[in-house]
Amino acid sequence: MSSVGPVVVGYDGSPSATSAVRWAAREARRRSTRLDVVFARDAHDSHLEPSLPGGGDDAQAGARALADRGRGTALEVEPDLEVEATVEYTTPAATLVGASLDASVVVVGSGDHGRVRGELGGSVALAVAAHAHCPVVVVHGDVEALRDVNLPVVVGVDGSAASTDALLHAAEVAVSRQASLRVVVAWWTRASAHLESYVAAEFPRERAEQGAERQLAAALAQVREAFEGIEVEGETVEAYPAPALVRASEGAERLVVGSRGRGGFAALVLGSVSHALVREAHCPVTIVR
Repeated sequence: MSSVGPVVVGYDGSPSATSAVRWAAREARRRSTRLDVVFARDAHDSHLEPSLPGGGDDAQAGARALADRGRGTALEVEPDLEVEATVEYTTPAATLVGASLDASVVVVGSGDHGRVRGELGGSVALAVAAHAHCPVVVVHGDVEALRDVNLPVVVGVDGSAASTDALLHAAEVAVSRQASLRVVVAWWTRASAHLESYVAAEFPRERAEQGAERQLAAALAQVREAFEGIEVEGETVEAYPAPALVRASEGAERLVVGSRGRGGFAALVLGSVSHALVREAHCPVTIVR
């Protein structure tokens, strides 16, 4: 990988955060860089969960112990890795966005399939994905069961500048992992009922399908030119982008998308597709900014 900044992972003691730490440790080893395990808590929060070491009156010591627990988890996975553990007294989102200024990637965990939960879940994961200054990975699925399986890197492409960045990032990841790359272009012409006739007249199905095929061909050509010898294939899918990419995430090593695509409102920082994938995907999702 081209970036030499540390891998930063948020940790709060939850099972999903533990999975994120384990994934991040392997990612840091592949990148030959340091892993920073960060536990963030609001400075005005005077307690920790009773089950955590140092809870109650000794919250500061408990926070330190929790961060060290995350560091220990990383070293269980990669014993020779350089790992630092820190406690930050601010909100998790602000801490991780700040850390992203110098990081090569920021990693957060997710909860059960279909929802992101916990201290590092929900609005925190979405806020980090929306505002970070480097790629953000939200870890989904049973990464331990699949880590030794040779799975493809999947990337969603829609012709936007953000998706071009995602395409090149995904190709770089695939090359570094000696994995194949799968490019997915989703296209859809139907809209709400009262717009159906207008859409059919202005954007006939044949034109949309041909446009998707051109986007795919251009993406494959760009990757093959930039990464000689890469194993890459692609497909066009007639479906809304979010469900198409959720399906494509099954059996993928990771799914890569841009932070915003061609659709949506300009004021939105995190597009609706990447927003949905943060919550719904079956594998780790990389949001490229």
